[in-house]
Amino acid sequence: MFATRIVEYARHAASFCLQLAHGGLLLAGLILTLFMASRIAERGVEGLSLNDVLGGTTASVDAVAEEPAPVVEARVEEPAPAPELTPDLQRVKSYVAKRYQVSAVALEPLLMSAQKNGRSEGVDPLLLVAVMAIESRFNPFAESPVGAQGLMQVIPKFHPDKVDIKANSKAMFDPDTNIRVGAKVLKEYIRTTGSLERALEQYGGGAEGTSTYATKVISVKEALSQVARSGRFGGV
Repeated sequence: MFATRIVEYARHAASFCLQLAHGGLLLAGLILTLFMASRIAERGVEGLSLNDVLGGTTASVDAVAEEPAPVVEARVEEPAPAPELTPDLQRVKSYVAKRYQVSAVALEPLLMSAQKNGRSEGVDPLLLVAVMAIESRFNPFAESPVGAQGLMQVIPKFHPDKVDIKANSKAMFDPDTNIRVGAKVLKEYIRTTGSLERALEQYGGGAEGTSTYATKVISVKEALSQVARSGRFGGV
């Protein structure tokens, strides 16, 4: 009888311990789950390691794989197209090359400069071409006895506000500089005199008479205008 009770008490004790152990494991699991949730809330999912959760020395593992960085393609800017002569000036180039026996290749940059500077100064590019034809016959190194230089035969000492000849004594023999200064001079004379004819008379210095120089330039310009419009070569 006594032995039977001892066995029964032992069974009850074992059952109690088993239930206690099972409850302890559940409690431990619940605590661990709450701890992990709190750490995730504090640090975020990325970068959470097993070592952070357990407090041990295990190697860290990423909870979430990092997304690959977006690939940024470099933009390659296309170079600006090179400026070209207008169709009108292309026809003028062919005419001038034959009329004045000048290489079309050599004329190209001169007409490009006349086109560019004429537009920027508000002067008809064909007027600049006509002045070059009369003044130098498209010789960028022409120089007169009175000191007029280059394509448009500009006298530097009369225009110190437009070109610093002291800084560069050869400035007027640069085609683009010469055409730019010549365009500025013509623009100024047209504004101050109020007419193209008087502006050209002032530009030519009146050496050939009151209106002879202006008549010559205007005649060449009109011939160039006819060529620009129709492509037909007229006499000059």
